[in-house]
Amino acid sequence: MKLSEDFALALRDYRLLLNRGYPIPSTLKLVGDRYRLSHTERMILFRGVLDDEKNEEINMKLVPALPKNASLAIDGFNVLFTLINYRRGHPLFISTDGLLRDAGGAHGRIERTEDWDWARTLFCDTLLRLPVGPLWVYLDAPVSHSGEYRHEIKQNLKYHEASVQVMLEDCADIPLQTFTGTAIASSDSTVVLRCATAIFDLARYILETTYHAHFLDLRTYGA
Repeated sequence: MKLSEDFALALRDYRLLLNRGYPIPSTLKLVGDRYRLSHTERMILFRGVLDDEKNEEINMKLVPALPKNASLAIDGFNVLFTLINYRRGHPLFISTDGLLRDAGGAHGRIERTEDWDWARTLFCDTLLRLPVGPLWVYLDAPVSHSGEYRHEIKQNLKYHEASVQVMLEDCADIPLQTFTGTAIASSDSTVVLRCATAIFDLARYILETTYHAHFLDLRTYGA
């Protein structure tokens, strides 16, 4: 990922202003305009930089691995779209709270069947290998063709129906925020701030263990 020479300064100023309580939209415009950031660079700031209080709160919940027989609730499209964006070459990075995120791209839509088939297979194969207990995969029903996607995921996991449930929800955020098991898998900042469980970065785990992927880390960028 190629960033402008001033991006490190922009990141520093943006984070400083967030810590002082300035609103995100006007701060993003102010910093983005000052340093003439590209659309992608602005999206990296928007999606990848949180104030220090939120960073600490989320980071304290993060776990690098799951214990045996852990129960896990998964933000299905959140993880799957991250995988698709990786395949499509969109920038992925470690955010200031420690979670893997992307600069946008496939969220809310799946343009190519081959991307979906690749991500779904990788996702399901990983779930079958995890030494955990019951799994719940929550999918947002408003996403186009979500019913078909649910069926395809269930087919990939059909021999493990007793331990994996794939659920369509009007808003997947709700069951994730109220989950009382071991951990949830999501990088949605609202979800991870409100959840009462640990957080397992499933998308990052999949890409690092399968492809030995390395990502830009905004926590140390420019240091």
